[in-house]
Amino acid sequence: MLKGAAMSEAALAPASSALADALAIARYHIVLVAMTACVVFGWLMTGRYLPLVALVVGLDWFLINLMNRITDIDEDLKNGIRGTERVARRKRLLTVGSVLLMGGSFVATHLVWPGLTPFRLAVQVIGLAYNYNIVPTPRGFSRLKEIYFFKNFGSSVLFVLTCFVYPLVTSSGARVMPWSGVVCLALFFVPFELTYEILYDMRDLEGDRQEGIPTYPVVHGPHRARQIIDGLLVGAAGILVAGIVSGAIGVREGLMLAAPATQLAFYRPRYRRGLTSHDCIVLTHLGTAQLVLYLVGTAIWQRAGMPANVFL
Repeated sequence: MLKGAAMSEAALAPASSALADALAIARYHIVLVAMTACVVFGWLMTGRYLPLVALVVGLDWFLINLMNRITDIDEDLKNGIRGTERVARRKRLLTVGSVLLMGGSFVATHLVWPGLTPFRLAVQVIGLAYNYNIVPTPRGFSRLKEIYFFKNFGSSVLFVLTCFVYPLVTSSGARVMPWSGVVCLALFFVPFELTYEILYDMRDLEGDRQEGIPTYPVVHGPHRARQIIDGLLVGAAGILVAGIVSGAIGVREGLMLAAPATQLAFYRPRYRRGLTSHDCIVLTHLGTAQLVLYLVGTAIWQRAGMPANVFL
């Protein structure tokens, strides 16, 4: 019996390792937080839960992340990112599969939401520009990832498109939030999302430095990058406060002030002892958990007959 149990554990180990590698390759934590953000902000803006749109968001982020893993094999090997060896062995197959999946999904979503197609195309073009040398610069063609500032800002634009524009386009005429509120939430989301980008760059500092990727930690050093993160968190919180005071958003949206505070409390002690890949993944899951809690909490609040929102 003991021998049989040992053989069963040995058989399960490769399968478990393969699944863990697959999740790492897909960067499922980023896919999940993007899908959840789409549902939350979509509900705030349109009053509707949009799970099908969230699935499209998840697919687009999956494709972008997969192509990024395919093009960053050398850098990921230096940074010790899980699953990189599998990507290297199946690079051609993964590339062909990504192109076929992208093309097929465009046909399917165009039949349901033709107005979404230009924005999905914009997202994938930005993703391609992030991963491939198609961006013209004075020194020739480059990737967004290799251009200072745009490396991080390009990612935040992708989040705004997928989490704000997708819900609005697919629910045309259903908007319940004034444009001032939509703009306020988007302006809050951009600096807040950038803090994730810089924290991931801190984790990848050595590999990025060797590859010449001009991230904030590489260009300015970890200490200055930490100050930039703190400034972005304060700025994101300030935008929400300004939105509440001006009446662009209500107290319900102001509850998102908990997000920058949680981010600060989570990352500071880990920064002091050195950020790891596990820290970054847990931080992303923490963001997803906060979004789910917000969604569930507000739903319970409304079902209890409490006021949907309060404006100053």
